[in-house]
Amino acid sequence: MSIGILYESVEWSNHQLALHLNNLGIKTELINLETDQINIDSILKNKLIVNRIFPSSIYRGYKKSYKLAGFLLRIIDDSKVPMINPYKAYRYDMSKLSSAYVLKNNGLPVPEIYGFFEKNINLEDYDIKYPCILKPDCGGRSKYTFIIKNKTELEEAIEKIPEVPFIIQKYINPDKEFTTRIEIIGNKIITVLKRYIGKGNLSGYHSGSKYEDYRDCPREILNASKEALKHLSIEMGSLDIIENKENEFYIIDVNGTSNFSEDNIEMLGFDPIELMAKYIKRKYDECL
Repeated sequence: MSIGILYESVEWSNHQLALHLNNLGIKTELINLETDQINIDSILKNKLIVNRIFPSSIYRGYKKSYKLAGFLLRIIDDSKVPMINPYKAYRYDMSKLSSAYVLKNNGLPVPEIYGFFEKNINLEDYDIKYPCILKPDCGGRSKYTFIIKNKTELEEAIEKIPEVPFIIQKYINPDKEFTTRIEIIGNKIITVLKRYIGKGNLSGYHSGSKYEDYRDCPREILNASKEALKHLSIEMGSLDIIENKENEFYIIDVNGTSNFSEDNIEMLGFDPIELMAKYIKRKYDECL
């Protein structure tokens, strides 16, 4: 009996997670959808599956994983094999439009979406207010994300983007000069960090943002974050949130695959991958 971890790219966090689980006495199999031969019957023999497929895989050259993941996760789901971040969570993780509407329909604050399109769009058909954000419906790590000041900039940006679905969304100015990254494992918040605005007026690890603890984060933001992941069936993941000068907040992104690097441990003062492993072990024990 074992745990199968589905992934597509070589990340320190995936191997560290498998190491922690093996140290906890659970045989753990790393299944690389990009390079491994996919044996579906073998995968279905696992007692528990952990989905760690990134939405940004297609923009990082992992086209095979991008094509296979949805079909495989659906088969696992239909086969009733327990899975952390199951097929439903994956579908939301792969569509910012879908996840935004789920949150909106459940009374959670998200920026308005002005348009949804693939390559060809008549901007006259949409009531777009500037500035706005142009970004892939399925993506991550700020790839092909643009802050747009006017119609001319939007037209120029549309000429540069690949032929995949994109959304045009209301831009929320980070009046406090940071966004908030909240990491959650099993409905328990493990980190709340300020991510200061970096390159391109964006915030994130790949934009060179600086991080610090957000010790006085408003309780309503913390509660909304846990509620959001529940609605999206994400057991282990994170959210990005912006507050404006009126102290209103908006959920601007949800991530179904938390990723940590080795230097995060020193910054945080603890090993978040170890906490993930302990949560996975509890879920695994429930399957026995």
